[in-house]
Amino acid sequence: MKCSKCRREAVIFQRYSGLRLCRDHFVADVEAKAKREIRRQRWLATGDVIAVPLHRDPASVALLRFLVTAFGGRPDISVLALATDGGDDAARQTARDLGVPCHEVTVGRDPETAAQDLGATKIAVGTVLDDIALDVLVTALEGGADSLTGSRETETSPLPRIAPFSTIPAEEVALYARLTLEHAVEAPSPAARGLWADAQALLDDYTGRHPATKFALKNLRDELAAICRDSGGMR
Repeated sequence: MKCSKCRREAVIFQRYSGLRLCRDHFVADVEAKAKREIRRQRWLATGDVIAVPLHRDPASVALLRFLVTAFGGRPDISVLALATDGGDDAARQTARDLGVPCHEVTVGRDPETAAQDLGATKIAVGTVLDDIALDVLVTALEGGADSLTGSRETETSPLPRIAPFSTIPAEEVALYARLTLEHAVEAPSPAARGLWADAQALLDDYTGRHPATKFALKNLRDELAAICRDSGGMR
């Protein structure tokens, strides 16, 4: 399987785009999408200090690597890492390799409050497209509205959250982590239960037949959030 952009061997086939991408073009594609979402959402500003809580999952560590790669050269934006959940040696080592200060968060302390105390202005989370799509679907099935506009998350966070990987499927973020991180960070995702498990099965099955489904659900949430902002909030 050859890359659609060059003749090198492809590492992935994106069913939703029809593209086959080699390692370099895939990494560039992920980073371009993440940068585009940051610009679209206007998530960064001069003087921002971005805190990245490092959990036991590849997404958060890959996010740290992306932010340093994309913005590490800018003097007006800085990045710091927070070791949480008892920490992970591979995550800590990645932070050290990247030259990012890695602050320990004591067990039981809210990492976002710790970030605020360290002077952070934003929290960067490893939320991926699958997380948002599933949340929207479950919220719709439950008859709720908060997640459909993104309000539930922002109301519970002491700092504004940014999610650069939110337009990127989970499998692509996992592959990006494997291809770009020198120290492997692997952690199984907890199994969904109840309604979440049913919704996950429904979403995966439908996405298997309609590859753009998860993108459509995220777009729905974004459009509803924009309507909510323009109208002055939920009623």
